[in-house]
Amino acid sequence: MRIGIDARIWGSSSRGVGRYVQNLVENLEKVDLPSTGSGQAKNQYFIFLREHGFNSYQPKNKNFHKVLADVTWYGVKEQVMMPGIFSASNLDLLHVPHFNVPLLYQGKMVVTIHDLTMLKFGGRETSTLPAPIFLIKRAGLRFILQDAAQRAAAVVTFSQFVKDDIVKTFGIPAKKISVTYEAGILAGKGRADREREIENVLGKYRITKPYFLYVGAFYPHKNVDRLVEAVKILNEKLKKPTQLVLAGRKDAFLERVVRRALEAGALRYISLTDHVTDADLVDLYLEAEAYVQPSLSEGFGLQTVEAMALGVPVVQSNASCLPEIGGEAALYFDPYDPADMAQKLSKVLGNKAAKQKLINKGLSRAKEFSWERMAKETLKVYEKVLR
Repeated sequence: MRIGIDARIWGSSSRGVGRYVQNLVENLEKVDLPSTGSGQAKNQYFIFLREHGFNSYQPKNKNFHKVLADVTWYGVKEQVMMPGIFSASNLDLLHVPHFNVPLLYQGKMVVTIHDLTMLKFGGRETSTLPAPIFLIKRAGLRFILQDAAQRAAAVVTFSQFVKDDIVKTFGIPAKKISVTYEAGILAGKGRADREREIENVLGKYRITKPYFLYVGAFYPHKNVDRLVEAVKILNEKLKKPTQLVLAGRKDAFLERVVRRALEAGALRYISLTDHVTDADLVDLYLEAEAYVQPSLSEGFGLQTVEAMALGVPVVQSNASCLPEIGGEAALYFDPYDPADMAQKLSKVLGNKAAKQKLINKGLSRAKEFSWERMAKETLKVYEKVLR
């Protein structure tokens, strides 16, 4: 069969969706190999890429073919141009790995819906757009999400929590939705892979130990404001200050976090890194007292698995899919209660026995998540739809 994958958002520079797309394609290459007899697999893949991804992706499986589709995401242009680009490849199935499905494309599709966070937590404070434009965009988002879920032959998502949410929100039959868990991006890049002294990395970002680490974006639903408040509460009881390292790109939402931290007198406890390379991020994980995930809503919890795979204790929110992903390998807090956050953080700070217990459970839990397994399960979805 001829299977297309819209990979225009390829790569780590595009945050979670881009990393998912890259890992999906690279692992499908491993699991859908050419048969030994004819030298041809039953499936031919057409990977649609923008110029950056086109140059960086080099297929290792001869059944995977690059198609240049240098069209930006989330705009009128993709709605007009992409249906024709997809149709030109005469596809039996198209996988759109996000909600931005071209409305005019009439072929058979599998759609990935990562979560419904922007519908559940997408209030006015989540955007820097003028109010009228924001309201139009929000209405359009809901329409496109619902249209994608209803028109798709199958929907892929990353947790049972999100699957249930899609069923409840859009009335989609549960049998139409498959859960294919993701994995940790940095798995396998532990201490043995470091090429420099950790002090150099900490100095580069002006970080002092001990510290807790948060990795990700700073949208309101990420709940970083309450985490900052929790770290302030914790530090008021300590003789030696403990930092909170916020590893993520600087943007308008981070500026809001910093402004509120300044107003609360907590700014001295925060260290900002801006964008961090994967190599540096490994070191930041490994030297942290714990990885902290305070989010009110996640589709999977990639950083949770990432930290566990690297042998880092995880302290996180008891909300959305996070307990499903972390299981018994994380320490949980009420994400709406900074005092409870602070109390749980204090349980691991300097406590080697408590940390080691979480590390051991986390290493075991992380083995349950694999990009190759995710690719195999996605391939089963393709095969089911094509049958």
